[in-house]
Amino acid sequence: MRRLYEIALRLYPYDFRAMFAADMLAVLVERPPGMREWIAIGLGAAREWLAKLTTDRYVRARCLPDVRMMRPAGISKEVWFGRAPCSSDTSR
Repeated sequence: MRRLYEIALRLYPYDFRAMFAADMLAVLVERPPGMREWIAIGLGAAREWLAKLTTDRYVRARCLPDVRMMRPAGISKEVWFGRAPCSSDTSR
């Protein structure tokens, strides 16, 4: 059943999932949803996509940072933005 919940959460935009998917999944696993909750998940995903596609990202409150692009805490700019040495050796 957990796999079905994970698939349902993939209906939401990435930025929304990055911020809220873990909490939503924990609640769904703790208390399995009924038909009303499944409908709410579908409608919520549709509303998030509508908000994402119809409003300017600089204006709307749903503009969440892309966590894939954020530098982790404790990593210097030099290390994070530095280039890794290129190597044609694929055995590593």
